[in-house]
Amino acid sequence: MTFPKFGLNFSLPEICLKCKILYHNDQLNILQTKTGGELTIEEILGHYNEIRRNDTYPRDLKVLIDCRLTRLAVKLDDVEKIIEAAKSAIPKYKRMKEAILIAAPYETVIATLFEQNARFENYRFKVFNSENAALVWLNVD
Repeated sequence: MTFPKFGLNFSLPEICLKCKILYHNDQLNILQTKTGGELTIEEILGHYNEIRRNDTYPRDLKVLIDCRLTRLAVKLDDVEKIIEAAKSAIPKYKRMKEAILIAAPYETVIATLFEQNARFENYRFKVFNSENAALVWLNVD
């Protein structure tokens, strides 16, 4: 299946909710999420619930989250909830790496707090402002 706007081929599942697109890019072997508008704490927790419940994703999971056009409707206190949700998804995977693309200052603060505190065995999370840098990092072992 082709997603012409982004020039990518992908396989299902695809979930589209309020400008949020989640799909597994078979060419890159990366789960990609693009968001726009406002992203709530419930939607972020839903991201990790989807990863935890889905049995079709590769066990060596690489995730690219593009939030460059997104405003995070998340409080600093919510970061701990997000960390716990990520932690609950990890046991199903041999390894999990997530790269997030961020453009705005507040969103960078939230993502950096998460990055600094979500340190678990077999899990890596890193903040980027360049898609190329994020893709390189995701594909380095």
